Amino acid sequence: MILKKCITLIIYFIIYLPIKTNKMKFLFFLLTAFAVMQNASAQQNYTWDEYGLSFSLADDFAEQVNNAEEFSAAGDGMNMSIIPFKDADIDDTDIAAYTIAAAAMLELGRVDDVNLIDVNGFQGGYAEGEKDGAKIFLMGLIDPDSDTNFFVIITFLDQDANATQEAVNICRSIHKM
Repeated sequence: MILKKCITLIIYFIIYLPIKTNKMKFLFFLLTAFAVMQNASAQQNYTWDEYGLSFSLADDFAEQVNNAEEFSAAGDGMNMSIIPFKDADIDDTDIAAYTIAAAAMLELGRVDDVNLIDVNGFQGGYAEGEKDGAKIFLMGLIDPDSDTNFFVIITFLDQDANATQEAVNICRSIHKM
């Protein structure tokens, strides 16, 4: 993200400032806006009809499983799954313990503290851990209007700094239809 901003500034100072006419500046603006829109639209929308969920994934993802037990998709160096679980009694005070228990069950190492979140009508918590050289982003989501709740599991290479932001973007995009 910082690299993109630096490149944009360099282009601005090298190309945009020397342009003398307003027509040329307007054309440069349109071409830049088009390029940004192409990059921003590099997302695919997915739905999980069994649970009325919708979310966005990068355009390199392909759906692997879409049934009542799981939704999974895989992209370049990243995998994502959503697993439902039933519990009518869980609330936001329980999700940290549920998330830590799930991390222990997955035998994750280097597990961060659970961070509590509210996202698009869900309450939840997330943590990051690692296993076999892969980083695991684990998020528990509570649907306060239902006894069906979810775990979101996103795996990617441990050294991939952009993947953490992409995982956050995926989780932020999850919403009820």
